Amino acid sequence: MFKPVLKEIPENPGIYLYLGKNGEILYVGKAKNLRNRVSSYFVDFESKPIRTRKMLQSARDIRFVVTTSEAEALLLENNVIKTEKPRYNVRLKDSKSYPFILITEEDYPKLRITRESGKKGEYFGPFVDVGSLRSIVDELLKVFPLRSCGDSKFREGKLCLKFQIRKCLGPCENMISKNRYNQLVEQIREFFRGNVDTVKSHMEQEMMRLSDDMNFEEAAIMRDRLRGLSRLFTKQTVVMPDDTSSIDVFVPHSFENVSGITAMFIRGGRLIGSRTEILEDDENPSGVIESFVLQMYSVLRNYPQMVYIAGLEDSGSLQEALEKLADKKLRFRKRGYAAVEKLALDNGRVQTQLYLNKLSKRKDITEKLKKIIGAESVSRIECVDISHLGGSGTVGVSIVAVDGEFSKAQYRKYRIRTAENDDFISIYELFSRKFENIQEGSEPPADLYIVDGGIGQLNSAMRAASEKGYTANFISISKGRSIKFMKDKQEQSIESVHIPGRKNPLNLKKNDPLLLFIQKVRDESHRFAIDYSRKLALKNFKKSPLLMLEGVGEKTVRKVLEVFPDIYERKDLTAKDISEYCSIPEKTAAVIELFIKSQ
Repeated sequence: MFKPVLKEIPENPGIYLYLGKNGEILYVGKAKNLRNRVSSYFVDFESKPIRTRKMLQSARDIRFVVTTSEAEALLLENNVIKTEKPRYNVRLKDSKSYPFILITEEDYPKLRITRESGKKGEYFGPFVDVGSLRSIVDELLKVFPLRSCGDSKFREGKLCLKFQIRKCLGPCENMISKNRYNQLVEQIREFFRGNVDTVKSHMEQEMMRLSDDMNFEEAAIMRDRLRGLSRLFTKQTVVMPDDTSSIDVFVPHSFENVSGITAMFIRGGRLIGSRTEILEDDENPSGVIESFVLQMYSVLRNYPQMVYIAGLEDSGSLQEALEKLADKKLRFRKRGYAAVEKLALDNGRVQTQLYLNKLSKRKDITEKLKKIIGAESVSRIECVDISHLGGSGTVGVSIVAVDGEFSKAQYRKYRIRTAENDDFISIYELFSRKFENIQEGSEPPADLYIVDGGIGQLNSAMRAASEKGYTANFISISKGRSIKFMKDKQEQSIESVHIPGRKNPLNLKKNDPLLLFIQKVRDESHRFAIDYSRKLALKNFKKSPLLMLEGVGEKTVRKVLEVFPDIYERKDLTAKDISEYCSIPEKTAAVIELFIKSQ
């Protein structure tokens, strides 16, 4: 095991980087005193977390970067984690999945859900469940009907259907004054700041004014909006009734030997979201909480008035780093949120149990896969799919699942060079190139390869492996004949799993977890292939053979390829389907259908 010369390590604050055999960064850490921190790795080694021991056993060198303060080291550590993605650092999973409300910066602003934080306007959040947030926004726009049209449509100055159904107040034709429109926008701001009573009071006064003016129809509309607002806000839990500030609470925890961190976002005393991040292996959550919090805010770029981190006594360096990141002062609290902390722990306990249940199912699936293919490990799985572009080439993709979770950074795309509309040759080429990459070290091997197709496709993949001198595990999945009366979940699926060396395919029950997992992986590969096909088809649409058809122009081809990038494979489509989904005349769609089915 590599061990640096400790007396040569500086005693300054800074970051240290453990490097692997190829010079890759395995782990980056920050320290107030670099020598003391690195020395601690080699004291009582066996008691260290598994993850730490694995990292140290893989390390071949160490580098240092000295900084002027611990806060500066924390910021530098965060930047390296974001850019280099070291294997052994804790990183936020799905860190971009926090949605925000954006009120755009325009003369007539719009209300939008966004995951980006770089656009001009005012942001509210972060929220956690985008499905619930969409429901909130839908209800909110019934109460405060702001425009939702695009800028070009708005500039046309013509009322649309949304005005007729009272989901817009018609600012495009000056049906509402700019001043009154912006009053609605301000009420939405107050809503998301948590000042609901202020909003309600204003609406009640407006309703009474309209009623006094004998404008009963408008008063009734205001009454309905007020009721809608009351219904909407009952969905949010009040956790701090006397506090109107924005507070983010972070609570590290460990249940059943599973570590995690639960974040709770409170706005105006109401809980707008809670999220638990499960940490890998036996990582100590208190040891990574600073890195976790900094990573989260560096992605969100949205800061509360106050931050509370349970159990963190010395928050000085983190506060200084966050204030540099936010370019404003933030308040850190060390105590006073016992009730919220308990709620976070309750949420963390529930999410940990759900994680353990999911993990148990994954283990069952892994054991079944290991049994049917005779392998010792099935951690890294790849699935391959082929898509035909018709006349302009064939493409292939491979997607990766590691320990049951999709790893999108490892997905790959292939332009097939040797075949047109021939799955067997295409799969052979794709796997030949893949195994060459593995032998060259530019692509990691998989424990199992899943092929979308039947015995022919499976044999093509295996032939490529054999000719490249590579040993691999394969299965394939294909659809059989549709059986309409099969409604019972216990019935066998119409899909078959083909296993090398087995005469008959494996036919599992429709609700078998193993089959559902294989289908999920196959469907993800198909989605990725279709997305790739769509991008290429639209880029090269002028080369489409559809343009040779009578009555089919470029505009029609773009519409068809946008909806059906795999149109050349879709012999199941009818003229009616093509006409309805692509908004083209049925006569033109019939010509396209005839061409597709003749190929």
